[in-house]
Amino acid sequence: MDRFIATKKIGDTLIIEGEELQHIFAKRIKVGQELELFFEDKLYLCLLEKLTPKGAFCIVIKELELTAPLPFITLYQCVPVELRTMDFVVEKVSEVGAYRLVPTLSKRSFQNITAINKRMERWKRVALSAFKQCKRPRPLEIAPLAKLEELKADADLNLLLDNFGGEKSLKDLNLNGLKTVSLVVGPEGGFTKQESELLRKRGFIPVKLYPYILRSETAALLGVGLIMNLSTPS
Repeated sequence: MDRFIATKKIGDTLIIEGEELQHIFAKRIKVGQELELFFEDKLYLCLLEKLTPKGAFCIVIKELELTAPLPFITLYQCVPVELRTMDFVVEKVSEVGAYRLVPTLSKRSFQNITAINKRMERWKRVALSAFKQCKRPRPLEIAPLAKLEELKADADLNLLLDNFGGEKSLKDLNLNGLKTVSLVVGPEGGFTKQESELLRKRGFIPVKLYPYILRSETAALLGVGLIMNLSTPS
């Protein structure tokens, strides 16, 4: 079933306008078809009642109660030096199941805070697009920018992807029954020795992805995907 983002809600009618309306026409959606519509953090099953060049009018059949799979993974992704690479990270970790993404500043990451903040709205749009495509129960949350030295190991399991100093692999860990996981992924060139030591002292467990050294964006995608697929909910 196709999924779209509604623009506004009047009574029991959700309305699709603008760019999303163009997607309706591009997919040749017809009056009488059922659709999933997302509006104000809620997902609805709707019936397309009326379609005009200015809007698609959909009657709400019911609100859909969808539960996000455990564990809830918070990805602390050090912002890539090539800033647009973060678009790829947002899209792909959305697809493999990350719950929340926190853009993070480290010594070797992209440093222009103003440019990062300007990019936030784009990342939220990318997350919405991925949400529509992969049928997540809710979009990936894009959190405000954080600094690496501010991170706290406050999840059930706190991991640091460190291909230069990680002693364990994910298969060495007990991932069963976890509700929350924090995963820190460094930028190109990895963490400095001081950063790695700081995170270890904070309680982050250094792990390595085998067999080769991966790009930052590949490590994020693989790390999140493996945790989701190797974890067994309690």
